[in-house]
Amino acid sequence: MKITNAAVLAAAAVGALHLVQRERHQQQQNEVAVARVQLDRLTHLTAHPDLAALWAPPGMDAEEYVKLLDANHQICALSLRHKLGIIRGKQLRFVAEKVMEREIGRRYWKRFGSFRAEEATGDKPAEEFTEAMQDAYAARLETQPVGV
Repeated sequence: MKITNAAVLAAAAVGALHLVQRERHQQQQNEVAVARVQLDRLTHLTAHPDLAALWAPPGMDAEEYVKLLDANHQICALSLRHKLGIIRGKQLRFVAEKVMEREIGRRYWKRFGSFRAEEATGDKPAEEFTEAMQDAYAARLETQPVGV
């Protein structure tokens, strides 16, 4: 009888583990789907500057906004890779540094980095990603300010 109880408990544990894994996989699929919609929208706006102009922040011309949207597209793709666990730790720091090597990456971060930090609040992976980007931005500013 004790073997039966142990077998039932083991089967229940395996079943619970399977449900947790399935839920995690579904969450990842949802994140990819949402990211795809966002990336498609960014692609659409960068291809249609007249529409991007409708969404540009006050005082920013459409051409500059399209350039920043393109940088955002790259950063969003990297953020998804991080969220899915594809890039972590040193790899994350490396790609953040590569983004900030580009003047457009620094211009984007100067304008929208605080928004991304606020948006990431409470989401541990997003906070970690944003911190890596902010650190790379700050390090690059020491040697290459925005506009240089």
